[in-house]
Amino acid sequence: MQESDINHILDVFDTFKDEKRYSKIVSMNEIKENDYNLNIRRYADTAPPSEQFDIKAVLSGGIPVFEIEDDYIQETLNGMDVSCVFVRRNSNYYDFKPEIKNKEQIREHIGTKDQSVINQFERWWDKYRVSLHEIDLQVRQSEEVMRRYLKELGYD
Repeated sequence: MQESDINHILDVFDTFKDEKRYSKIVSMNEIKENDYNLNIRRYADTAPPSEQFDIKAVLSGGIPVFEIEDDYIQETLNGMDVSCVFVRRNSNYYDFKPEIKNKEQIREHIGTKDQSVINQFERWWDKYRVSLHEIDLQVRQSEEVMRRYLKELGYD
């Protein structure tokens, strides 16, 4: 453990405070009700929530507003204004700004070096940037190009 981790543990212990996903003050009665089980996750669940998928977004693209507004995601973003990277498509979805052409350009627009924030935006890029409809269109276009090449080579 790093010194900062040790200091954080000591601070939480010394101040006897609850900290979401880190510590929880529980009574002896609560411990008794849990059959004296002292498993940390029973009291302070540190696991991230399961990942959500919006099928409409996967099919049509767009980042769901509900996903961005999720409490866990907001903790990661630390109240960041997402308009530095996103534009609002409608009341339910965001899109990446048109000038962001690839995942690497997200860093230029994001305005932070916080790797957890960068990782979250990159996950959204990987998850929602290219819709299945766009992939189908790209496949059809590629097939047409291939047919033209084959025809030029004398294969019909």
